[in-house]
Amino acid sequence: MKTISICLEDSVYDKLIKMLKEKGQSPQSFYESYTKTALRYRSRTFVVCAPLNNEALTKREKMEAFQRLEKIRLSSTGNLDYEKERALALEEKLERS
Repeated sequence: MKTISICLEDSVYDKLIKMLKEKGQSPQSFYESYTKTALRYRSRTFVVCAPLNNEALTKREKMEAFQRLEKIRLSSTGNLDYEKERALALEEKLERS
């Protein structure tokens, strides 16, 4: 395992940490996911989006959205064919290569 060091202006770092905290992500996981995505797509460009403060959901709104999703999940009667889904995902990935 390698260790890297990154120098950022204080104001940039503070804004990054605040955004990551709002998204529930650590700086380490952010840098790891950025690196893995760059390697996977052989590109440095991908979009990381987070709502601005005035657009961020409240805790109550997040819980309501989770409860709606959980209700949908529990009412689902179909079984997921993991092998089929895996094959489709692999096929899609290979088409992009």
